Amino acid sequence: MTFAAVMFRPGHRGRTRNFPERIRVLLMTMACLAPMMPGAPARAQMMADVASAVPSASALTLRAAEARLLVANRDLRRATREIERAQAATATAAARPNATLSVNTTDISPSRGIGPGSVADKRMDTVLRLEQTIERGDKRELRMAQADSQLDAARADADDVRRQQLRALRLAYFDLKRSEDRLALLHQSKQLLDDMLARAQVRVGAGDLAASDLERIRVDQLRADADVRTAESDLRRAQSELARLLAMEAQTAQLHAADSWPVPEAPQVPVLPQDRPDLRAARLRLQAAQQGRSLAESLRTRDVTVGFQVERFPPEAGLMYGIGVSIPLFNGYDYSGEIAAAYTELGAAEDEGARIEAEAGAELQQRLADVEAASTQARRFIDVVLPSARRSADAAEFAFQHGASGVLDVLDARRTLRAIESESLAAQADYARARAELAAAQNRDF
Repeated sequence: MTFAAVMFRPGHRGRTRNFPERIRVLLMTMACLAPMMPGAPARAQMMADVASAVPSASALTLRAAEARLLVANRDLRRATREIERAQAATATAAARPNATLSVNTTDISPSRGIGPGSVADKRMDTVLRLEQTIERGDKRELRMAQADSQLDAARADADDVRRQQLRALRLAYFDLKRSEDRLALLHQSKQLLDDMLARAQVRVGAGDLAASDLERIRVDQLRADADVRTAESDLRRAQSELARLLAMEAQTAQLHAADSWPVPEAPQVPVLPQDRPDLRAARLRLQAAQQGRSLAESLRTRDVTVGFQVERFPPEAGLMYGIGVSIPLFNGYDYSGEIAAAYTELGAAEDEGARIEAEAGAELQQRLADVEAASTQARRFIDVVLPSARRSADAAEFAFQHGASGVLDVLDARRTLRAIESESLAAQADYARARAELAAAQNRDF
């Protein structure tokens, strides 16, 4: 998918006495601009898209975040500017050499003068000359083909920026969700410790629990407070990163990940898509380098400059005409440097294309292995480990409430449960991140 944007700047038409009419015309122009701009959305339409794509920060789904990213992300807008530069380069490449018009007056003698009469009768030799360079060797066609390939490569680069930014967005989204869930777990653990501390204080007052056991519970409560503050800091950091990607810095504190964790499942064996943007851009740059080599070699095909002149030399009656042809002589330089540089650029483009393809294939295999491992680990925690830890903690809590076990037993059970809940959350986050990485490697939706 290619992104492009056009910024409309009304031209200055000078002062006008009818200022309201000028405003009315400007508003009508802005309203009608969108259908008049082929190949790129109008600025007014783009701003409307941005406004409609602003999601609810208090309940942000991944799909809503992706929609917002495509119209508001600053890196995508920068990539659009590169497309516009490449489009301008195509106009430069298609230009033909300009003609040259010259007027020369000679045969002005200081000793004998220029003669009597009007200016038309003066004894001066005046020559009006028009010259036009004719390019040979298909130079213009090769320039245009090279510029078109570079424009297509810029569009592929924009698509790759989109792929990378979607990857970064998904990772940031799941980092935010992990921070939120971890903070919720810590708050729940702290609440349990608060309740446990209150009951322990009653039992100490009744002489049913040692004061040292009460202090152990209080130490765990203080540790839980510190963990909560750390988790809150991590949450703010995750919100800031997501807000930066979505250009929603004003709503940073309200960002909330509303989606649930993806269900762990074994992935299918993926195939490296040959239309992946970075691979496509590398092929297009190789094509542009090949055309650049041909263009450099065409410099040795001599261009021809054709001239036509009209001459008037009083007292001769009438006009005299002349034509001329000029060609360059390669007696000093034959463009060897340009040709050598073009071959070097071609070799570099071939090497870069091979490197990108090899790295893309290795990345895909690594992402597949990561998803398989993360899926197995997440299913193990969800189906086996976490339910067992919760049953053990509930049993220890029940025994402590009825005086059948000591405070150390219930504290150990709670610590174990908190650690396993944290590991289970990490496993689900690792699986979600691995899936996001695999989707980016395959250039597909999450």
